Amino acid sequence: MRPSQGNVRPGWNSRSRVDYAVITPVRDEARHLPRLARSLADQQLPPRRWMIVDDGSTDGTRELAQQLAARHDWIEAIDSGARHDRARGGPIVRAFNLGLERLRALPDFVVKLDGDLYLPPHYFAWVAETFARDPRAGIVGGTVLVHDRDRWTPDTVSAHNVHGAAKAYRSACLRDIGGLTPSMGWDGIDEYAARARGWHARVLSELTILHYDKRGAKQPWWKARFEEGIGAHHMGYRPDFLALRVGYRMVFEHPPLLGGLVLGAGYAWGRLRRVPQVDDPAARAALRDEQRLRMRQLARGRRVPRSGGPGDGPAFWAGAR
Repeated sequence: MRPSQGNVRPGWNSRSRVDYAVITPVRDEARHLPRLARSLADQQLPPRRWMIVDDGSTDGTRELAQQLAARHDWIEAIDSGARHDRARGGPIVRAFNLGLERLRALPDFVVKLDGDLYLPPHYFAWVAETFARDPRAGIVGGTVLVHDRDRWTPDTVSAHNVHGAAKAYRSACLRDIGGLTPSMGWDGIDEYAARARGWHARVLSELTILHYDKRGAKQPWWKARFEEGIGAHHMGYRPDFLALRVGYRMVFEHPPLLGGLVLGAGYAWGRLRRVPQVDDPAARAALRDEQRLRMRQLARGRRVPRSGGPGDGPAFWAGAR
């Protein structure tokens, strides 16, 4: 299995070849990792390196990663040495950072990628082209579909943010925001920190990813929702916006009523216990400004436009293909 050797259109720093690396924190992904490996090998624009960071797997994922690395010189398997209960947030970011350290020199952009995804062959060619066309694009990613046992449907993550399952960071942006914060809410903190510093977060609505496990699916639902509530407090959510989010979860997400209530309980617990908020006042201010705008637009019955940069992605650019 060798990566495809396609080229992206000229545009990135006046070169036709883009240098990027993928880092995949994994835990118990033996069912899905071979699929992701094939989709990366089939990319029109292949990665220079794929770092698979195992974070305490017990299902053979570590051994599978080692086998892939032994057969392919562009893949490296890393054992984080972690032995902890399943958790999101901090452990994922620490595993990502371990892979980042092993890269030594940063490429043009670096990707945090989950282990249970399928990406179309043109995925990273389109991501690279977005970076090339928008010099202030700091974080780029497609939209995520999840399977509801009947069909593939859009994930309920807000269209205002690049999904945490697949986030491509321009290296200059990643440096500018000081890297990723090892906590719940890291995949929102990064974007608001970037926007506060003049970078764009670009969600490519025409570029889809298949996600074989829903967010938090490997945890008890109540633990996942409670942690999300704590994460919302850590990010600096406005209480009134959090109340709207709780109401939405109570009505539209499973389990009805309880999912939203547990989310709100996690937020309240974080406030009462005075859990520290992210140490980036500019990022908190950017988050609150967007939430204020979204509530104002909702009150007026208007759709809130996605922030980030002009237009969508390559499918919308005249003559791009």
